[in-house]
Amino acid sequence: MKQRFRVAGMAVTAACVLGFGAQGFGAEVPGWYSSSDLSFALAKGNSETLNLGLNAQITRKWLRTSWKTDANFVRTDVHEPTRRAVCTGTCDLNLAEVELGPTQTKSEKAFVNSAFERRVTERFFWKVAGNFERDKFAGLDSRTSGAAGVGYMWRNLDSSKTLQADVAATYTDQKEVVPDPETEDSFAGVRFTVNAGFRFGDAKRSAYTSQLVVDENAQDTDDLRANWQNSLSVEMNRRFSVKLNLQFAYDNQPQLVELALFRRNVGGNLVETPTKFPARAEKLDTSVSASIVVNFSPGGPVSRPGTN
Repeated sequence: MKQRFRVAGMAVTAACVLGFGAQGFGAEVPGWYSSSDLSFALAKGNSETLNLGLNAQITRKWLRTSWKTDANFVRTDVHEPTRRAVCTGTCDLNLAEVELGPTQTKSEKAFVNSAFERRVTERFFWKVAGNFERDKFAGLDSRTSGAAGVGYMWRNLDSSKTLQADVAATYTDQKEVVPDPETEDSFAGVRFTVNAGFRFGDAKRSAYTSQLVVDENAQDTDDLRANWQNSLSVEMNRRFSVKLNLQFAYDNQPQLVELALFRRNVGGNLVETPTKFPARAEKLDTSVSASIVVNFSPGGPVSRPGTN
């Protein structure tokens, strides 16, 4: 465990030395900011699939204070089987009716985080935050946590390079789909967060951002979770941009999930049984997405970092 913290500390220090030593802040106009994107895909006919994704970020900025809320939701539904033939009584193929199979949800994730941040100096700040997440396919029915901590930030003069690191005490309450007698549902912990950003291109309108969040259960150090999200955004104009996201979610002590148990018969075929088999979810989830983003901000170009 000490080695994990040592590696994280070296990474933060290296980032500070390599690119974030410049002093000062770019101009930011107080007001409401928002960035949101919606993805929707529907297939009908020989395949029946619905994919829905939503990402939204709303921020209220004051001179030394900010309140930021992030939310994302993804879901995939399919008809399984896509179509099926159904007959009643004596099964006459000429009288069978073709219908859609039942709708099955194949993936669903929801996450909401809201944080209030107050700068004490130009660099030092304190923050309080709360978040909620759900991922039933990973065995998590709900997880709610609160955090309070302090942090430090670096920015160069035009805000084209930013780095922010903070540490917070947390308290988490969770409910699992399959109760696990080996884990606690409520526990205290520590959270380390690092946010980095780099704006580039004409008038600094394109950006790469990276956020690493590490949660450690103070009562069970094997319960370590990490979420690393990377985003590359290329701005088309002041309102619209194209964004590519890459996210890694790691859980060293994943929840239990129920798997369907199959029996292999004498002919070598698999036959599903009514029994459910408890197993651990996968430790690592990886997701990639591309979307069109709609941005809103107060004022003119002065309110957009890097365009002063």
